[in-house]
Amino acid sequence: MKKIALGAILVIVAAIALAFMSGSVRFGVHAYACQTDDEIAQAHRSALDDTAMAFVRTVLGPNPDAAYAIMTQEAQTSTTAEALGTKLKTIIRSSGPYKNAHVAHTYLITGASTGQGAHAICGSLANDGWVSVAIKPTLSQGYVVVSAQTKNNDWALTLWLLPAGNEWRVHYFHMGISSIVGRTPETLLSLARQERDSGHNFNATMLFAGLTGVIDRGPVFQLGIAQTAQKEARDLERPSELQGSPPFMWNLNGGEYTVAQISSIGVDNRLGLIFMLPQTSWTSEQDADTKNRAFITAFIATHPDYSRVFSFLVARALKPDSSGGFGTVYDSEKGFD
Repeated sequence: MKKIALGAILVIVAAIALAFMSGSVRFGVHAYACQTDDEIAQAHRSALDDTAMAFVRTVLGPNPDAAYAIMTQEAQTSTTAEALGTKLKTIIRSSGPYKNAHVAHTYLITGASTGQGAHAICGSLANDGWVSVAIKPTLSQGYVVVSAQTKNNDWALTLWLLPAGNEWRVHYFHMGISSIVGRTPETLLSLARQERDSGHNFNATMLFAGLTGVIDRGPVFQLGIAQTAQKEARDLERPSELQGSPPFMWNLNGGEYTVAQISSIGVDNRLGLIFMLPQTSWTSEQDADTKNRAFITAFIATHPDYSRVFSFLVARALKPDSSGGFGTVYDSEKGFD
Protein backbone atom coordinates (compact mmCIF):
# COMPACT_ATOMS: atom_id res chain seq x y z
CA MET A 1 0.00 0.00 0.00
CA LYS A 2 1.14 3.51 -0.73
CA LYS A 3 -0.27 6.62 0.85
CA ILE A 4 -0.58 9.47 -1.64
CA ALA A 5 0.40 13.05 -0.86
CA LEU A 6 -2.41 14.42 -2.97
CA GLY A 7 -1.25 18.03 -3.04
CA ALA A 8 1.99 17.01 -4.72
CA ILE A 9 0.37 15.55 -7.81
CA LEU A 10 -2.86 17.42 -8.36
CA VAL A 11 -2.99 19.72 -11.33
CA ILE A 12 -3.51 23.18 -9.85
CA VAL A 13 -4.93 26.06 -11.82
CA ALA A 14 -4.82 29.39 -10.02
CA ALA A 15 -6.37 32.69 -11.04
CA ILE A 16 -5.84 35.98 -9.27
CA ALA A 17 -8.06 38.91 -10.21
CA LEU A 18 -6.37 42.13 -9.27
CA ALA A 19 -9.11 44.34 -10.68
CA PHE A 20 -12.89 44.14 -10.67
CA MET A 21 -14.25 42.52 -13.84
CA SER A 22 -17.93 42.54 -14.82
CA GLY A 23 -19.64 39.18 -14.81
CA SER A 24 -21.32 39.95 -18.14
CA VAL A 25 -19.65 40.81 -21.42
CA ARG A 26 -21.00 43.61 -23.59
CA PHE A 27 -19.04 44.46 -26.71
CA GLY A 28 -18.59 48.19 -27.20
CA VAL A 29 -17.73 50.24 -30.25
CA HIS A 30 -13.99 50.46 -30.69
CA ALA A 31 -11.26 51.29 -33.17
CA TYR A 32 -7.77 50.09 -32.40
CA ALA A 33 -4.49 48.75 -33.71
CA CYS A 34 -2.86 45.74 -32.08
CA GLN A 35 0.82 45.04 -32.56
CA THR A 36 2.37 41.73 -31.52
CA ASP A 37 5.94 40.93 -30.44
CA ASP A 38 8.43 42.17 -33.09
CA GLU A 39 5.81 44.48 -34.60
CA ILE A 40 6.13 46.65 -31.48
CA ALA A 41 8.80 49.36 -31.44
CA GLN A 42 11.67 48.13 -29.26
CA ALA A 43 11.42 50.95 -26.71
CA HIS A 44 7.69 50.34 -26.14
CA ARG A 45 8.11 46.57 -26.04
CA SER A 46 10.99 46.76 -23.55
CA ALA A 47 8.99 49.03 -21.26
CA LEU A 48 6.07 46.57 -21.22
CA ASP A 49 8.28 43.51 -20.83
CA ASP A 50 10.42 45.05 -18.09
CA THR A 51 7.37 45.97 -16.01
CA ALA A 52 5.82 42.54 -16.51
CA MET A 53 8.99 40.69 -15.56
CA ALA A 54 9.53 42.90 -12.51
CA PHE A 55 6.00 42.06 -11.36
CA VAL A 56 6.39 38.32 -12.03
CA ARG A 57 9.79 38.11 -10.29
CA THR A 58 8.26 39.81 -7.28
CA VAL A 59 5.24 37.51 -7.30
CA LEU A 60 7.47 34.42 -7.45
CA GLY A 61 9.96 35.82 -4.94
CA PRO A 62 10.09 35.75 -1.12
CA ASN A 63 7.99 38.92 -0.70
CA PRO A 64 5.11 38.72 -3.21
CA ASP A 65 3.16 41.40 -1.33
CA ALA A 66 5.61 43.93 -2.82
CA ALA A 67 3.92 43.36 -6.19
CA TYR A 68 1.09 45.53 -4.86
CA ALA A 69 3.20 48.63 -5.58
CA ILE A 70 3.31 47.77 -9.31
CA MET A 71 -0.49 47.56 -9.66
CA THR A 72 -2.83 50.26 -10.96
CA GLN A 73 -4.74 52.30 -8.41
CA GLU A 74 -7.98 50.68 -9.53
CA ALA A 75 -6.53 47.21 -9.03
CA GLN A 76 -5.23 48.16 -5.60
CA THR A 77 -8.76 48.99 -4.46
CA SER A 78 -9.74 45.32 -4.90
CA THR A 79 -7.20 43.95 -2.41
CA THR A 80 -4.48 44.86 0.10
CA ALA A 81 -0.77 44.16 -0.07
CA GLU A 82 -1.12 41.71 2.83
CA ALA A 83 -4.05 39.85 1.29
CA LEU A 84 -2.30 39.70 -2.06
CA GLY A 85 0.88 38.33 -0.52
CA THR A 86 -1.00 35.69 1.48
CA LYS A 87 -2.89 34.46 -1.57
CA LEU A 88 0.20 34.37 -3.75
CA LYS A 89 2.27 32.53 -1.15
CA THR A 90 -0.44 29.87 -0.88
CA ILE A 91 -0.53 29.36 -4.64
CA ILE A 92 3.24 29.32 -5.10
CA ARG A 93 3.72 26.94 -2.19
CA SER A 94 1.16 24.53 -3.67
CA SER A 95 2.35 24.62 -7.28
CA GLY A 96 5.99 25.80 -7.29
CA PRO A 97 8.86 26.25 -7.31
CA TYR A 98 8.95 28.08 -10.63
CA LYS A 99 11.94 28.48 -12.91
CA ASN A 100 12.95 29.87 -16.33
CA ALA A 101 10.45 32.72 -16.28
CA HIS A 102 10.60 34.62 -19.58
CA VAL A 103 8.38 36.72 -21.83
CA ALA A 104 6.56 34.58 -24.39
CA HIS A 105 4.38 37.20 -26.12
CA THR A 106 3.75 40.93 -25.93
CA TYR A 107 0.76 42.83 -27.29
CA LEU A 108 0.40 46.61 -27.61
CA ILE A 109 -3.06 48.01 -28.32
CA THR A 110 -3.42 51.63 -29.37
CA GLY A 111 -6.60 53.50 -30.24
CA ALA A 112 -9.88 54.20 -28.54
CA SER A 113 -12.79 52.12 -27.32
CA THR A 114 -16.18 52.88 -25.84
CA GLY A 115 -18.56 50.67 -23.95
CA GLN A 116 -17.93 48.20 -21.20
CA GLY A 117 -16.69 44.82 -22.39
CA ALA A 118 -14.87 46.02 -25.52
CA HIS A 119 -12.30 43.54 -26.86
CA ALA A 120 -9.47 43.61 -29.38
CA ILE A 121 -8.30 40.79 -31.62
CA CYS A 122 -4.52 40.40 -31.82
CA GLY A 123 -2.31 38.08 -33.80
CA SER A 124 -2.91 35.88 -36.83
CA LEU A 125 -6.41 34.65 -37.62
CA ALA A 126 -4.95 31.56 -39.31
CA ASN A 127 -4.93 28.26 -37.41
CA ASP A 128 -6.45 29.76 -34.25
CA GLY A 129 -3.32 31.87 -33.75
CA TRP A 130 -5.26 34.91 -32.54
CA VAL A 131 -6.09 36.09 -29.05
CA SER A 132 -8.98 38.22 -27.82
CA VAL A 133 -8.20 40.73 -25.07
CA ALA A 134 -10.30 43.14 -23.04
CA ILE A 135 -9.55 46.81 -23.67
CA LYS A 136 -10.32 50.04 -21.83
CA PRO A 137 -11.11 53.46 -23.34
CA THR A 138 -7.53 54.65 -23.20
CA LEU A 139 -4.94 55.55 -25.82
CA SER A 140 -2.64 52.60 -25.15
CA GLN A 141 -2.52 49.42 -23.13
CA GLY A 142 -0.62 46.18 -23.28
CA TYR A 143 -0.65 42.50 -22.48
CA VAL A 144 2.38 40.40 -21.66
CA VAL A 145 2.37 36.61 -21.34
CA VAL A 146 5.22 35.26 -19.24
CA SER A 147 6.07 31.56 -19.37
CA ALA A 148 7.52 29.63 -16.44
CA GLN A 149 8.08 26.00 -15.53
CA THR A 150 7.34 23.83 -12.53
CA LYS A 151 8.29 20.19 -12.06
CA ASN A 152 5.51 18.74 -14.21
CA ASN A 153 3.86 21.66 -15.99
CA ASP A 154 4.45 24.85 -17.91
CA TRP A 155 2.61 27.95 -16.71
CA ALA A 156 1.37 31.12 -18.37
CA LEU A 157 1.34 34.28 -16.26
CA THR A 158 -0.84 36.76 -18.14
CA LEU A 159 -0.69 40.47 -17.31
CA TRP A 160 -2.83 43.37 -18.50
CA LEU A 161 -0.90 46.65 -18.23
CA LEU A 162 -2.20 50.22 -18.31
CA PRO A 163 -0.24 53.48 -18.48
CA ALA A 164 0.28 55.55 -15.33
CA GLY A 165 2.12 58.69 -16.28
CA ASN A 166 5.40 57.61 -17.85
CA GLU A 167 5.17 54.11 -16.38
CA TRP A 168 3.20 50.93 -16.90
CA ARG A 169 1.22 49.35 -14.08
CA VAL A 170 -0.40 45.92 -13.79
CA HIS A 171 -4.19 46.09 -13.92
CA TYR A 172 -4.94 42.35 -13.98
CA PHE A 173 -2.91 39.19 -13.41
CA HIS A 174 -3.71 35.53 -14.02
CA MET A 175 -1.73 32.36 -13.38
CA GLY A 176 -2.67 29.18 -15.21
CA ILE A 177 -1.16 25.95 -16.46
CA SER A 178 -0.28 26.18 -20.16
CA SER A 179 0.84 22.58 -20.69
CA ILE A 180 0.62 19.36 -18.68
CA VAL A 181 3.84 17.30 -18.67
CA GLY A 182 4.72 18.72 -22.09
CA ARG A 183 1.24 18.34 -23.59
CA THR A 184 0.33 21.73 -25.04
CA PRO A 185 -3.24 22.79 -25.87
CA GLU A 186 -2.60 21.83 -29.49
CA THR A 187 -1.32 18.39 -28.47
CA LEU A 188 -4.26 17.75 -26.13
CA LEU A 189 -6.76 18.85 -28.78
CA SER A 190 -5.17 16.51 -31.31
CA LEU A 191 -5.29 13.60 -28.83
CA ALA A 192 -8.91 14.36 -27.93
CA ARG A 193 -9.88 14.34 -31.60
CA GLN A 194 -8.10 11.03 -32.17
CA GLU A 195 -9.88 9.39 -29.24
CA ARG A 196 -13.25 10.84 -30.29
CA ASP A 197 -12.84 9.70 -33.90
CA SER A 198 -11.81 6.22 -32.69
CA GLY A 199 -14.95 5.91 -30.56
CA HIS A 200 -13.18 6.22 -27.19
CA ASN A 201 -15.39 8.95 -25.83
CA PHE A 202 -14.42 8.50 -22.17
CA ASN A 203 -10.80 9.29 -23.03
CA ALA A 204 -11.87 12.11 -25.33
CA THR A 205 -14.08 13.68 -22.65
CA MET A 206 -11.27 13.64 -20.10
CA LEU A 207 -8.81 15.09 -22.61
CA PHE A 208 -11.21 17.92 -23.46
CA ALA A 209 -11.62 18.54 -19.71
CA GLY A 210 -7.85 18.71 -19.31
CA LEU A 211 -7.65 20.99 -22.32
CA THR A 212 -10.08 23.40 -20.66
CA GLY A 213 -7.59 23.86 -17.84
CA VAL A 214 -4.57 24.62 -20.01
CA ILE A 215 -6.32 27.17 -22.26
CA ASP A 216 -7.77 29.25 -19.43
CA ARG A 217 -6.14 32.68 -19.22
CA GLY A 218 -8.86 34.37 -17.18
CA PRO A 219 -11.83 36.49 -18.28
CA VAL A 220 -9.81 39.22 -20.04
CA PHE A 221 -7.62 37.09 -22.33
CA GLN A 222 -8.87 34.30 -24.61
CA LEU A 223 -6.79 32.05 -26.85
CA GLY A 224 -8.15 31.47 -30.33
CA ILE A 225 -7.92 27.71 -29.84
CA ALA A 226 -10.31 28.01 -26.88
CA GLN A 227 -13.28 28.73 -29.14
CA THR A 228 -12.57 25.68 -31.30
CA ALA A 229 -12.00 23.41 -28.29
CA GLN A 230 -15.13 24.55 -26.48
CA LYS A 231 -17.33 23.91 -29.53
CA GLU A 232 -15.91 20.44 -30.11
CA ALA A 233 -16.26 19.58 -26.42
CA ARG A 234 -19.93 20.64 -26.47
CA ASP A 235 -20.58 18.54 -29.57
CA LEU A 236 -18.95 15.42 -28.10
CA GLU A 237 -21.32 12.68 -26.92
CA ARG A 238 -20.26 12.03 -23.36
CA PRO A 239 -20.21 8.49 -21.95
CA SER A 240 -22.98 7.67 -19.49
CA GLU A 241 -20.61 7.86 -16.51
CA LEU A 242 -19.84 11.52 -17.22
CA GLN A 243 -23.33 12.78 -17.98
CA GLY A 244 -25.05 15.08 -15.52
CA SER A 245 -23.35 16.66 -12.53
CA PRO A 246 -21.19 15.12 -9.81
CA PRO A 247 -21.28 13.23 -7.60
CA PHE A 248 -21.68 10.47 -10.18
CA MET A 249 -23.17 7.07 -9.39
CA TRP A 250 -21.25 4.49 -11.40
CA ASN A 251 -22.14 0.86 -12.00
CA LEU A 252 -18.89 -0.83 -13.01
CA ASN A 253 -18.45 -4.54 -13.53
CA GLY A 254 -21.26 -5.37 -11.11
CA GLY A 255 -20.23 -2.90 -8.40
CA GLU A 256 -21.70 0.46 -7.43
CA TYR A 257 -19.43 3.41 -6.73
CA THR A 258 -19.85 7.10 -5.90
CA VAL A 259 -17.37 9.32 -7.74
CA ALA A 260 -17.22 12.89 -6.48
CA GLN A 261 -14.61 14.06 -8.95
CA ILE A 262 -12.42 12.79 -11.77
CA SER A 263 -9.46 14.76 -13.10
CA SER A 264 -6.55 14.46 -15.49
CA ILE A 265 -3.15 14.85 -13.87
CA GLY A 266 0.42 14.86 -15.08
CA VAL A 267 3.45 13.42 -13.26
CA ASP A 268 6.94 12.64 -14.59
CA ASN A 269 5.97 13.18 -18.23
CA ARG A 270 2.97 10.84 -17.94
CA LEU A 271 -0.76 11.55 -17.99
CA GLY A 272 -3.05 9.87 -15.49
CA LEU A 273 -6.53 9.96 -14.01
CA ILE A 274 -7.45 10.53 -10.37
CA PHE A 275 -10.82 9.55 -8.90
CA MET A 276 -12.21 10.97 -5.65
CA LEU A 277 -14.37 8.35 -3.91
CA PRO A 278 -16.39 9.57 -0.88
CA GLN A 279 -17.07 6.87 1.71
CA THR A 280 -20.07 6.51 4.01
CA SER A 281 -17.96 4.84 6.72
CA TRP A 282 -14.28 4.57 7.62
CA THR A 283 -12.54 1.78 9.47
CA SER A 284 -8.88 1.86 8.39
CA GLU A 285 -6.48 2.77 5.60
CA GLN A 286 -6.19 -0.92 4.78
CA ASP A 287 -9.95 -1.09 4.20
CA ALA A 288 -9.78 2.09 2.10
CA ASP A 289 -7.00 0.58 0.01
CA THR A 290 -9.12 -2.53 -0.57
CA LYS A 291 -12.03 -0.38 -1.78
CA ASN A 292 -9.73 1.68 -4.00
CA ARG A 293 -8.34 -1.45 -5.62
CA ALA A 294 -11.84 -2.81 -6.22
CA PHE A 295 -12.83 0.43 -7.92
CA ILE A 296 -9.72 0.55 -10.11
CA THR A 297 -10.15 -3.10 -11.12
CA ALA A 298 -13.79 -2.48 -12.05
CA PHE A 299 -12.90 0.67 -13.98
CA ILE A 300 -10.23 -1.12 -16.01
CA ALA A 301 -12.66 -3.95 -16.80
CA THR A 302 -15.21 -1.39 -18.04
CA HIS A 303 -12.79 0.98 -19.81
CA PRO A 304 -9.73 -1.06 -20.85
CA ASP A 305 -9.02 1.51 -23.57
CA TYR A 306 -8.08 4.14 -20.94
CA SER A 307 -4.42 3.10 -21.33
CA ARG A 308 -4.34 4.39 -24.90
CA VAL A 309 -3.84 7.83 -23.33
CA PHE A 310 -3.42 7.53 -19.55
CA SER A 311 -0.44 5.75 -18.00
CA PHE A 312 -1.68 5.46 -14.42
CA LEU A 313 -4.79 5.65 -12.25
CA VAL A 314 -5.19 7.00 -8.73
CA ALA A 315 -8.24 6.19 -6.59
CA ARG A 316 -8.58 8.16 -3.37
CA ALA A 317 -11.10 7.09 -0.76
CA LEU A 318 -12.34 10.12 1.19
CA LYS A 319 -13.35 10.06 4.85
CA PRO A 320 -17.02 10.84 5.58
CA ASP A 321 -16.05 13.95 7.58
CA SER A 322 -13.79 15.23 4.76
CA SER A 323 -10.80 15.19 7.11
CA GLY A 324 -8.60 13.26 4.70
CA GLY A 325 -8.43 10.02 2.83
CA PHE A 326 -6.20 7.34 1.38
CA GLY A 327 -4.91 6.98 -2.16
CA THR A 328 -4.01 3.91 -4.19
CA VAL A 329 -1.97 4.01 -7.41
CA TYR A 330 -2.23 1.67 -10.37
CA ASP A 331 0.49 1.79 -13.02
CA SER A 332 -0.64 0.60 -16.46
CA GLU A 333 2.61 -1.33 -16.92
CA LYS A 334 3.54 -2.39 -13.38
CA GLY A 335 0.13 -2.81 -11.76
CA PHE A 336 -0.62 -1.75 -8.17
CA ASP A 337 2.17 -0.17 -6.14
